Amino acid sequence: MKNTESTPDTIQGVRYQWQLKTPHHDLAKEIETALGLPPLVALILTTRHITSTTQANDYLYCRLENLHPPDNMPDLDKAVARIVRALEQGEQIAVYGDYDVDGITATALLVHFLSSLDGAVRWYIPHRLQEGYGLNSKALQTMHGEGVTLVITVDCGITNHEAIEFAGKLGLDVIVTDHHLPPHSLPAAIALVNPKRSEETEELRDLAGVGVAFYLAAALRAHFRRAGRWSTSEQPNLKKYLDLVALGTLADMAPLTGTNRILARFGLVELSRTSNCGLRALKAICGLEKNTISDWDVLFRLGPRLNAPGRLASGDLAVRFLLSTDSAEARNLAFELEELNRQRQHEEKELLAEALYLVEADSSLEQSSSLVLASPGWHKGLLGLVASRLVERFNKPTILLTQVDQHWEGSGRSFGTFDLYQALYSCRDHLVRFGGHKQAAGLGLRKELLTEFRTAFESIVEEQMDPEDIRRTMKVDAMVHLDEINPELMAYLEQMQPHGVGNPEPVFCCRGFQVENQQILKGCHLRLRLRQGKARLGAIGFNFIESDHPPPVPEWLLFSPRWNHWQGQKRIQLHIIDYK
Repeated sequence: MKNTESTPDTIQGVRYQWQLKTPHHDLAKEIETALGLPPLVALILTTRHITSTTQANDYLYCRLENLHPPDNMPDLDKAVARIVRALEQGEQIAVYGDYDVDGITATALLVHFLSSLDGAVRWYIPHRLQEGYGLNSKALQTMHGEGVTLVITVDCGITNHEAIEFAGKLGLDVIVTDHHLPPHSLPAAIALVNPKRSEETEELRDLAGVGVAFYLAAALRAHFRRAGRWSTSEQPNLKKYLDLVALGTLADMAPLTGTNRILARFGLVELSRTSNCGLRALKAICGLEKNTISDWDVLFRLGPRLNAPGRLASGDLAVRFLLSTDSAEARNLAFELEELNRQRQHEEKELLAEALYLVEADSSLEQSSSLVLASPGWHKGLLGLVASRLVERFNKPTILLTQVDQHWEGSGRSFGTFDLYQALYSCRDHLVRFGGHKQAAGLGLRKELLTEFRTAFESIVEEQMDPEDIRRTMKVDAMVHLDEINPELMAYLEQMQPHGVGNPEPVFCCRGFQVENQQILKGCHLRLRLRQGKARLGAIGFNFIESDHPPPVPEWLLFSPRWNHWQGQKRIQLHIIDYK
C-alpha cells in the first residue's frame, strides 16, 4: 500500500494489462477498526464485493453453521418422499452419475449415504466414448431388467427428455439431481432437483453436482431425524462427506462464493484428515499424506487422477476407488489411476500439438475472435482439456470437435465474462445437442453443418466478447512494499482460501525493489532473489523464459505470495504472474 499516490491505474506488463482495483477506503477503515485487521487486509476485503463489517467477519471466519438451508430447492420434498418410500419398501435404487470428478464424487456420496440407511443401492457411470454424457435408454433398460425401480441422477439428467420418457414407459421412476442450466422444456421426471430452476434459490444456485447431492442427503437425514429414526442411535455425520464435496466443487470450477466457499473450505479440512481409504491412498501417491490439502492440490494433483478414468474410458473405476473400504485394494486402484493419468498426459500433449498445427496452418485464425477446430481422430475425452490450453494461449473462446459416426461432437471452453452456454444457445439451429455452463460446454452437430456453425459462433463471439477480456486484463488488489508480505499477512490470506472462480487469489504489484540474484531453471523458469528495505524474498515465475537469453531485470512485479514447503522448512515465496 506504499507509494500508491504515484501508481498508474493501468500498467502494461509482458503478459497482461494490470488494472488496479478501486478500494473503498472509508469502509476499509471501518472494517480495520471493527475486526482489528491490518490495513492491507481490510483494503483487500473491500475489493471483493464485501460491503459491511458483518460480511467481512463472515468471509474471514466462515462457519458451517452459515450454510444456507435448502429452503425452496425445487422438488427436493418430492425427491425425499420417493426415496424414503424406496428405502422403506426395500426397492432397488441406482445412482446414475457423470464420469467427471463432480459426477463420481456425487455418486460415491449418495451411494455411501443411502447404504448407511440400509438401502439396496448400486451405481452406474456411462462409458464416455461408447455411451456419452447423461442418461441413455440402453442403460435404463439394463437396470430395469435387473430389478431397479428408482434411478437417481447426479450431475446429469436435466436435458435427457427421451431417456426419461423411455424410463416412464418401463415403469422406472427417475429423480434428477443436477446443476446444469435447465432447458426451456423440462423432462418428465418425478422430481427435478436443480437450484438453477428457481430464482428463490439464489444462495444455492452455483452448487456443483456434488453439492446438490449433499443437500439431498441432508434433507433425507432431516426427514428421518424428525421421524425418530435415531432416537436410540447416533445419526449419520454428514461432515465426513465434505471431502468428496470439496473435490467435486473445486474440480468442477464452481464459483467459490457463499455456500460453495464454505463447503470447499471445510471440505479441504476433512480431506486433509480423511478416513476414506481411496483418498488416503491417492494422497500417498501424490506425496500429500502429511500435508494440509489446498485448492491447488485438488486442481493439479488429486483431481486429474480421479478424472483420468472417465476421460479415457469409464469413470466406474474412480467410483469403486472412492467407495473402497480395503486399504490394499485402494492402493492397487490408486496405482491404476496414476497409470491412466500418465497415459492421459501423453495423449493430451499429442492432441495439443495437432491442434496448434491447425491454428498455425490457417492464417485466417490469427484475426479471428474464436477457435473452432475439428479432426476425426481426436480423443473425445481430452477435447475439453486441450480447449482450455488453447484458451490460455490464444485468449479466445475455443471449441474442439471429433467425429462420432456422422456427427461432430466435442467440448468448448471460455474465459472472462463470455458466456459459452448462451453463445451455443444462439447457435442452436446448427446443433443437435448442447449443454453445460458459462465457461464450459459440450455440443454435437451434423457433419455437413461445421462451416455454418463456425461462422455463426464467430459472429456471436465478435458481438459479445468484452474488450477487457481480449486485452488479458489482470486485476490487482493492491500496490505493496515487500515489507508488508510477512507471516501476519499470510495468515489472513490463508483465511481467504480456497481460491478459484469468484474468489481469486490476491494479486499484488510492487516496484522499487532490488534484484540480488536472477536465475533460469530448466531453461524456462525464472527465479529471483529480491530485496526491499528489510525484506528479503524469493520469487518464482514458471514458463517465463522462451529463449536462451535472460529477460531484462524487472522493475515492476505482479505476484501472489504463497508458502513454500521444502525439506521441512516453510518460507514465503512470491509466485510471479507478470513483470514490467
